[in-house]
Amino acid sequence: MKKRSFWVILLAILLACLVAGCGDDPEPKNPVTEEPKGPSTEKANLDEFYSLGTNEALVLVNAIQSEEKGLVRNGKLYVPVTILQSMDSRFYWNEKEQQLFFTNAEKRYGFKPAQNSHTEGSASVSDSVPMLISEGGVQYFCTDMVKKFGRINVTEASNPDRILLIEAGHEILQASVKNPEGAVMRTGRDETFPIVAELPKGTPLLLAEELSGYVWTKVVTKDGTIGYVSNLDTTTYDDVIINGDVAEPAYEHQYLGKKVCMAWHGVYSVLGGSDLKAAIKDASCLNVVCPTWYRVSSVEGSIASFASADYVKAAHNANLKVWALVDDFAEGVPGIEVLSSTAHRDTLIANLVNAVTEVGADGINIDFEYITKDSAPHFLQFLRELYVACKGKGLTLSTDNYYPNRLNEYYRLDWQAEFIDYIVFMGYDEYHAKSTTAGPVASISFVKGGVDAMLKKVPASQIILGMPFFSRKWLTKTDEEGKQIVTSEAGGMDTMRNYVKSAGGKFSVDEKTGLNYVAMRTAEGLVQIWLEDADAIKHKLNVMKDNQLAGCSAWRLGYESKDTWSVIKSFFSE
Repeated sequence: MKKRSFWVILLAILLACLVAGCGDDPEPKNPVTEEPKGPSTEKANLDEFYSLGTNEALVLVNAIQSEEKGLVRNGKLYVPVTILQSMDSRFYWNEKEQQLFFTNAEKRYGFKPAQNSHTEGSASVSDSVPMLISEGGVQYFCTDMVKKFGRINVTEASNPDRILLIEAGHEILQASVKNPEGAVMRTGRDETFPIVAELPKGTPLLLAEELSGYVWTKVVTKDGTIGYVSNLDTTTYDDVIINGDVAEPAYEHQYLGKKVCMAWHGVYSVLGGSDLKAAIKDASCLNVVCPTWYRVSSVEGSIASFASADYVKAAHNANLKVWALVDDFAEGVPGIEVLSSTAHRDTLIANLVNAVTEVGADGINIDFEYITKDSAPHFLQFLRELYVACKGKGLTLSTDNYYPNRLNEYYRLDWQAEFIDYIVFMGYDEYHAKSTTAGPVASISFVKGGVDAMLKKVPASQIILGMPFFSRKWLTKTDEEGKQIVTSEAGGMDTMRNYVKSAGGKFSVDEKTGLNYVAMRTAEGLVQIWLEDADAIKHKLNVMKDNQLAGCSAWRLGYESKDTWSVIKSFFSE
């Protein structure tokens, strides 16, 4: 036999052995004849299954297991404040002051770590144990107090300790055990896993994960026991609403009772009743005037004021409500320094409410345009606290807000809408004083887009559409180095119209913006104006009407042409 034939035969023998199973395993398993394993009767170690350390508690948020753990201290259960904040925006933690506040429709509650007392409004209340503790840089709040506040349903259980938190009004999928013999909850997706609990027929089950094609589904019982149950043993999952266990104070809105027709009145000195009468002589449809009276003037909460009781008296005689504006425009007064201090917020609120009530005004309009992402939590807490103060005096509270987008979403219009009476969309400054290109103050697409964005966060019945009575005259010129420079100046309707007429220009309709437009070559350079006039106001008021908004406002009195009020009146006399 040739050597080559020998090696060919040997190789064939080896391949045959491999095919026949002649591997390393001397006793290969036979899946056909192997007996299947039966259901496991092993009881699960729940501390291990839930990954709980000593004196820790499992926390479930809307039936979903949280990675954060609760604590068992002082014979009580405590839940991380961060979890509560994600479920209820009224929880506010002030890191600088190491203080937790909860503010509802009636009062502010205050807590400090390791203290056996807390505040409710101006009163001090004793506690048997601290309601707030801090460990490892994490703050934990006692579930006893969470139950009292009412918006979060709390279920506690032991062996092991667990806390089930469900937001009142939350929609969740629920089924129940239908098998007459009950169902077994296990640690995994088949019956070979250890047993978590045995559940009798009729046990309600909350869905703890998205439904999928698995036969076994992760669920939570209403005592916070979580594990997997076979779908064969349960009814179909249907939507249910989890209602609140405790009634809580309701937010009451101080509405006007009719559609709002408001105008801001630029006030830069103390004005009396005669000044107001002159400003509104053509505005017979106006029912609210908003004078720019107040400015935050110090970090301690002082305010500068141009308020006048005589002005208010004249407004009331003309059947106008007065909502006094306060702004944050003062240089050298950082908003975060004012708003992040509890003492400064309290001073500012007291100063505002006292000043407004002293002259007999009917409301406060907050025009804080320099809020940052860092100062936003403190700003929102300020608004909540101001709401409580305004409610006690019967004052209407409104806020002025930008076009909603991802860069200013920290203003949290959805949170504001819960307790602020009216939210004004400042539907202008599409192109503004600092813009480096020329453009309209408020094109119709800009206004429609802003209203649409607002409606995703705020009910139409609370939205006031802010409209411009002003335009910008844009000048584009070339400097000595050949660079284009763009500047602008604002002016009222008649001012812009008269300028164009004297320069020999002529407006024509710009279909894209919905505005009358002119471009003129002058000795200085290219002049462009997108005119805000009665025609433009009509287009904007149609947006208000079509979306059934709460009303409109305009910046500012004195910039409008006389025919503008006829247009506005037509929308408020229907």
